Amino acid sequence: MTPHSPGTGQINTLIWIGFFAALLVVVAINLGLLGAVRRWRGGRGKSAAAVAGKPGLQLRVAGALSGFAVILFVLGIIFTSNALSTPKTTSAGLTSLNGKDLEGEPLVIKATGQQWLWRYNYPNGSFSYWKLVIPVDTAIELKLESTDVVHTWNVPDLAPKVDAVPGKTTHVLFRADAEGEFWGTASTLSGQSYAPMRTTVFVVSPERFEEFIKEQQQGIKAGNEAAEKIETEKLEEEEAASGKSSEEGEESGSEGEEAEESAEGEEAEAEEPAEEEGEETAEAGGAPNAEAGKEVFAEECSVCHGATGHGGNGGPDLTTMPKAKEQAGAEEQVTNGGGGMPAFKGTLSEEEIKNVAAYVVEDIVGGK
Repeated sequence: MTPHSPGTGQINTLIWIGFFAALLVVVAINLGLLGAVRRWRGGRGKSAAAVAGKPGLQLRVAGALSGFAVILFVLGIIFTSNALSTPKTTSAGLTSLNGKDLEGEPLVIKATGQQWLWRYNYPNGSFSYWKLVIPVDTAIELKLESTDVVHTWNVPDLAPKVDAVPGKTTHVLFRADAEGEFWGTASTLSGQSYAPMRTTVFVVSPERFEEFIKEQQQGIKAGNEAAEKIETEKLEEEEAASGKSSEEGEESGSEGEEAEESAEGEEAEAEEPAEEEGEETAEAGGAPNAEAGKEVFAEECSVCHGATGHGGNGGPDLTTMPKAKEQAGAEEQVTNGGGGMPAFKGTLSEEEIKNVAAYVVEDIVGGK
């Protein structure tokens, strides 16, 4: 561990104190044994002397050891209390955000764990996945939650590890004293892919932090606007097509109602078997169409995951997500959402969900 926060620095010092205390005890015991053997050992023509302790010797030894233990106990309380105390933002840290003075209070960021990814929500409404960006010399309070099972947030250089428990909010407070990149790993078994569940903390200057969350906010807004534009254009195209069909129907009606009725009758007779066949196919369940899913992905998913699915405005790289590697998992994630991703059940049809899942599995993860 290389401590880069007051709390981890205190714990690191306490570990070294414990190490040297244990080393001192071991050395003292072994030196005492060697001295006793040398002084009272037997030899040629000489018998080993019987050892008898002087009056009060046991009391003096017991007193020394008790005093040593008390010193260690007091040091443990002092350093542990200091490590758990709420850190303060220094003059070089972030003192205001969004035009509001923090008044010495910690900067609050929400961390949500899910199988198997961390999402971080910042005070201005922006968010990021797996990558946490914080300002240097600033007190940080992480509010940890879980959407499914127990996950452990663990970045040993910055803070003690803390569990994110479903239905409960836990807290961890720390302050990073140096800019840089710090890695964290999962330390609690949370399912088959817990091992790749990583997080990275980027400690930057207060100015760069404010720029970052504004960039995230703008990117998310732009993505939402692009999605709304695509949806609007789609609706306009459908309305235009509907209007054109209506006009063509009126023209056909002016040519003769009898011909139309006859044609409709013949068409209805021809369509009946086709409809029955379509119903049977639907009941049997058609194969997912990745090509059709590509269009759905462009309209609904590229906003967050990027045009190629390799990460975008807050959304993760789909090639790193376990559920995106097989059809059932991808369908379940799109249907029910989770970990910051909205549920598309009711927004997309079952066919669209199957198609976009097939596109993700076959084209994005499959590398077509």
